[in-house]
Amino acid sequence: MTTHEHTSIWRESLQRLLQDWQQVFTLHLAYTALGIILFTPLVALISRLLLGLSDQPALADQDIAWFLLSPAGIAALVFLAGLTIAIIGFEQASLMTMGTGHAQGSHIGTSSALHFTALRAYSIFVFAVRLVVRVLLLTLPFVAASGAIAWFLLSTYDINYYLAEQPAEFWIAAVMIGLLLLAMLLILVSKLLAWSMALPLVLFAGIVPAKSFARSERLTRGHKRQLLKTLAIWALLVFIFSTLVLGIVQLLGSWLAPKFFDSIDWLVPVLGGLVALWMLGNFVVTVFAAGSLGYTLAGFYQQYCATEVHTDLGAMTREQPARGWRLSAPLLTLMLAAAVVSAILVGNWLVDGIQIKDTVTVVAHRGAAGRAPENTLASIRAAIEDASDWVEIDVQETVDGEVVVIHDSDFMKLAGVDLKVWDGTLEQIRDIDIGSWFDPQFSAERVPTLAEVLEEAKGKARVVIELKYYGHDQQLEQRVVDIVEQLGMTDEVAIMSLKYEGVQKIRALRPDWTIGLLSAKAIGDLSSLDVDFLAVAMGMASPGFVRRSHEQGKQVFVWTVNDAVSLSRMMSLGVDGVISDEPALAREVIADRAGLNSAERLLMHTAILFGKPEPQRHYRDESP
Repeated sequence: MTTHEHTSIWRESLQRLLQDWQQVFTLHLAYTALGIILFTPLVALISRLLLGLSDQPALADQDIAWFLLSPAGIAALVFLAGLTIAIIGFEQASLMTMGTGHAQGSHIGTSSALHFTALRAYSIFVFAVRLVVRVLLLTLPFVAASGAIAWFLLSTYDINYYLAEQPAEFWIAAVMIGLLLLAMLLILVSKLLAWSMALPLVLFAGIVPAKSFARSERLTRGHKRQLLKTLAIWALLVFIFSTLVLGIVQLLGSWLAPKFFDSIDWLVPVLGGLVALWMLGNFVVTVFAAGSLGYTLAGFYQQYCATEVHTDLGAMTREQPARGWRLSAPLLTLMLAAAVVSAILVGNWLVDGIQIKDTVTVVAHRGAAGRAPENTLASIRAAIEDASDWVEIDVQETVDGEVVVIHDSDFMKLAGVDLKVWDGTLEQIRDIDIGSWFDPQFSAERVPTLAEVLEEAKGKARVVIELKYYGHDQQLEQRVVDIVEQLGMTDEVAIMSLKYEGVQKIRALRPDWTIGLLSAKAIGDLSSLDVDFLAVAMGMASPGFVRRSHEQGKQVFVWTVNDAVSLSRMMSLGVDGVISDEPALAREVIADRAGLNSAERLLMHTAILFGKPEPQRHYRDESP
């Protein structure tokens, strides 16, 4: 096939798509709704099953990871992946039906395409399952080999050391894994190209799914390069179109919103309209991407596999005449009215998630880790100087039973010393310089004990103690309790951990203490757990989550928030506290927000959509 021929395929396909855009739009809307209808209850069902097996109302981070590595978790992931591919397969089947019919001179409407696909639902589902299995069989060996490389080269020290320092073995592993994944990608792309005609063969030639892949490979043999060029043009067009559409929306928002800065009454519907327009733009992009792919593959099939076609799409059209919809004046008026109502509703939704009164607690992450080396007395003093309400620290046990303040499992990131915390005595650990990596002026900083940190903070700032579990803890909970009580600081301390079992041990030892759970991801309702507060990643902090947690009597803290825009947005959500490496910056944002009116806070809240947050400083580690 010449360049002109493969260029003509996507040009003709694009022309057909533009002629059928109303039907394609409706079709994509139908399958989007189908995906929501199917996925929402299925995900809820799988989550409920998982929670039933765990005897807990919710699971977070580590518990989720263990589940996903279990046979049941892997089966659930494969099932959901298969369902996703099936829905995409059904949509592509309907789009290919319309595209193929158009190429044959038959105008097939949405209902006819859906009916045609429904009659072949079983074959399409079997095809999707076989495709998932084939992809898994191709990719699993590469993924397993990559995991083995990571295990052998990147498991000797704490992962934070490899991420922060990037030693030679890190790059060796990165290159090896990168080459493996590149090889996997090339093989996968080659195979997907070879199988690209399998679905049309199932739909239009009556080939059973089991034989469609081999038949597709024979038909595409000798045409892979041309097919690759055709699909590359498709991908480029999708990229250009998405950049153009979403770029226009963002520019419009950046230009329009400031004009209504002085009027909250107008700003609410304007911002609501911009957000609704952003959502519509994303939907239009997905319509174009899905539709153009289906029509392009249908065009390629028509040009090179026409002899395989046995289905009379023209007859189907005669039996079920297509009924497209026309953009009449009444319909346009109705759409505009709906857009106005949507804008007001979305705008009010945005306002509903904004809190006007700032009662935000500032928590210094590992001390003021942006000013001094983390988890040192210097960082604790800096946090106190910056007027932090709380100082967050991490604790572990040494081999001789001392509770020390350190985040990582070893000292490679902080000092380049190959020593696990649980293998070292306090005396050995005291010899390690953990401050010079940050700045030579901190060369005298050493790992403090929990008692030293508490004494430093007593009467000046309260302390959040995070229990770190690396599988070598002995009596961590009891020792922490003993130290806190010996210093008489039970009212100045809170305990938290990523491990729910750990904080429950504290609850059993001291029922009246304040305890919390850290989480980056969750299944189930975290607010129903027996904790006093939830410390979550920014991605989990939504207005609904904050509201539900407060209704359950739980406070919400968010980590790790280090730029002014994100700090202000989190405060607008009504969170009870922000955990930051920059407590002084958090104080500045609180002071600045005190002078903002409702309109200005609303603009700040939506700044992430219509303006990029200020560049963030690079932090070596933002994990909890």
